[in-house]
Amino acid sequence: MRVKRFHYKKGADGYYHAKVQGHHIKARTEDELERKKVEYEKTLTVTAPQTLSEYAEYWLPIHKATVKPSTYNGYISVLQRVLEPIAGILLNQLTSDHVAEAYAALKGKSASYIHKAKILLTEILDSATDAGLMQKNPARAKSIKPPTGKKGTHRAITDAERTLIEKTAHKMQLAALIMLYCGLRRGELIGLKAEDIQGDELTVSRAVYYVSNQPMLSAPKTSHGKRTVPAPEFILPKIPKMNRDCYILTGTTKPMTEQVFMRAWANYNKALGISVRCHDLRHSYCTWLRDSGIDIHQAIIWMGHADEQLILRIYDHPGTERETAAKNALKIALSSRNGSPNDEEHPKPVDK
Repeated sequence: MRVKRFHYKKGADGYYHAKVQGHHIKARTEDELERKKVEYEKTLTVTAPQTLSEYAEYWLPIHKATVKPSTYNGYISVLQRVLEPIAGILLNQLTSDHVAEAYAALKGKSASYIHKAKILLTEILDSATDAGLMQKNPARAKSIKPPTGKKGTHRAITDAERTLIEKTAHKMQLAALIMLYCGLRRGELIGLKAEDIQGDELTVSRAVYYVSNQPMLSAPKTSHGKRTVPAPEFILPKIPKMNRDCYILTGTTKPMTEQVFMRAWANYNKALGISVRCHDLRHSYCTWLRDSGIDIHQAIIWMGHADEQLILRIYDHPGTERETAAKNALKIALSSRNGSPNDEEHPKPVDK
């Protein structure tokens, strides 16, 4: 697959430029340029491609035009992996065996990655079938199933790791504490401004995503992403004094670039002597809420999620404190019984 990622050069006139079949297009931003390209491509009469890879290159910019650039580029990476073994197969010769071969190449990937690959491949072949380029979609054969994949790649940090984060002074310590004790996603953290912190509360109203290392502003990830959460007292003094319109992590009116954040986070992990990912901290926030006895419906609000099942399925892994409490409760319940439940049924033998 050669689908181009969102990455264009800016001309001397300050505009981004591109050509589509000899037609020149320009725009002030990469996002605007990509939208203009897609709109123009829709006006063209497309000759039906013959191979799966060719059709995927045609399909993706049209059917996934409205997603964020980072999401779009992620789709490209997934498709390149799943299509690699069968990219050159003609559409009208594609069989369920070819699909099985593509799925086999996903072995070792996470469950979410494999699910995304399956959905994309199925959608592409559904579209090709609807267009009359193939008789039926082999990805929908009931006998073809992708590998299971690894589940639960996010983890809750240990008590020892939590102590390290709380005690190790570093320029990224504030970032870690906000994700760990306020549950912010990385993009929400990077988009956080001084004006978003009022008293002992923190309001999430924007997020940052990246295009070619440059920060772009958007709304939070979900419709429930805009929210206000409690900010622990020990975090507030760590926030330096700055103007209200400044971003917390930079102290300026510009958010941190992706490369700067990644380098700083890698350096922070080195200082801690452990490997912890941003989402591990958000994951830990959810289990901490549950271990603290916070009602699940309140946890959903503070996490910025839309439904209870997503919280339970993805984030709510039993923490050490909850497991210990459960074991203690079981011991108390068992000790309240007088003797073994089978004592009367099986009396001890009497010595003669």
